[in-house]
Amino acid sequence: MATLKDIYLDYLDCLNRQAFDELATFVDDNIEHNGRPFGLSGYRDMLARDFAAIPDLRFDAQILVSDWTRIAARLLFDCSPKSTFMGLPVNGRRVQFYEHVFYEFKQTKIRTVWSVIDKAGIERQLG
Repeated sequence: MATLKDIYLDYLDCLNRQAFDELATFVDDNIEHNGRPFGLSGYRDMLARDFAAIPDLRFDAQILVSDWTRIAARLLFDCSPKSTFMGLPVNGRRVQFYEHVFYEFKQTKIRTVWSVIDKAGIERQLG
C-alpha cells in the first residue's frame, strides 16, 4: 500500500511532467489553496498559468515530513520566470527560491494546501 509520501512524490512527478489530465488522481475535487476554494479545475488552471509564466518550473522536494493525513515540504525552485514574478522584475533571470507548503489529505487526495514562497530570497538575488 502506498504511503502519503509515495503519493505526494508521484504528485510532484505529475506536476513536473505537466500531466494536468492526471491531477484528479492526486487532488480532491474540492481542493482549497491558502483558504480559497479552487476546485480541481481552478487548481489545474493555476498550475497551467504557473508553467506558462515559468517554462522551466520544476518541483524539487528538499525536505518532506508526513503523518497519516498531512505532508509538510520545503520545495526548491531553480528557474527563470519570463517576466514579473510575485511583483518582482525577474524578466528571465534565473532565481532560486523555496516554497514552504503544507498539504492535508482526504484519504489519498490533496484536499487543502497552505503555501508560502520565500519572496525575500528572490529579492536578495535581484539586488
